[in-house]
Amino acid sequence: MKNITSKKQLFLDFGRDYDASLSNFFFSKANEIIKNEIHLLMQSNDKSDLFIYGESAAGKTFLLNSILNDAPDSSQTIYIDLSKLNEEKDYFSDFENFDLICLDNLDSLNQDLEIQIFNLINVSKASGTSLIFASGVPVSELQVFPDLYSRLKEINFFTLKSLDGDETLDCLNFLAPKLDLHIHADALELIAKKIKRDFLSIKQALIDFDKYLYSEKKQPTKMSAASFLKIYFD
Repeated sequence: MKNITSKKQLFLDFGRDYDASLSNFFFSKANEIIKNEIHLLMQSNDKSDLFIYGESAAGKTFLLNSILNDAPDSSQTIYIDLSKLNEEKDYFSDFENFDLICLDNLDSLNQDLEIQIFNLINVSKASGTSLIFASGVPVSELQVFPDLYSRLKEINFFTLKSLDGDETLDCLNFLAPKLDLHIHADALELIAKKIKRDFLSIKQALIDFDKYLYSEKKQPTKMSAASFLKIYFD
C-alpha cells in the first residue's frame, strides 16, 4: 500500500481491490466514451474530475480500482468507499498531496459528511488533485445540499451503460481467458443466453461455473453449463 501516508488514510483505503486492472474490464461499445476519457486522464498530468453513474453491478467499483491500480507508480492515489463513513470526524484533511482520489458510492453518503465532500472538491481545485466519483444514481437525483449539488453538476458526467444483448457473449469470451478459464464455445453461448447483462454478474457467473466444474469434477462443456445454470438460477 505504497500510496497510503497515514493510519487515517489506511482506514479510508480499506476494501480496495489491488488485483483490478483496466486491461481486465470489458468496455461495451456504448462505454467507449468513458474508456477514452479514462485513458486521457491516465496519460495527462492535468487535473480532470469525473462523475460516473451506473446501475448496480455495472462494474463501477471494479473500474475505480482499475484506474487507481493502473495509475503511474509515482502517483499518490486512494480509494474511498463513502458508504462506510458514518462518523462525525474530519476524514479528508491533508488530502491535497494526492494526485487522484476515487470516491465510491456517493449516493450512500452520510449527510453529516456532505460539507466535507464540498470542502474536498474546493481544496482539490487549488491542489490539482483529480477526483472520480461513482454513484448508483445520476447527479440530478442526488439528495445533497445545494452548494454541493452545484459543485457536482460542474463535473464531467458519464453513464456506465449495460451491455447490449449481443455483447454478453463478447464479454464472456473476453473475461474467460483473463480468469484463466478454458470453457467450450457452446458452453459460453448457453451461459450468455441465461445470465444478466452486467459486468459483475458475467464475471461472477464464470467464477461460479469454474467452482462448479471443480467440485463436480466435470468438463467445461455445454451439458455441464446446462446443469450448472439449472442449479444457479433455481
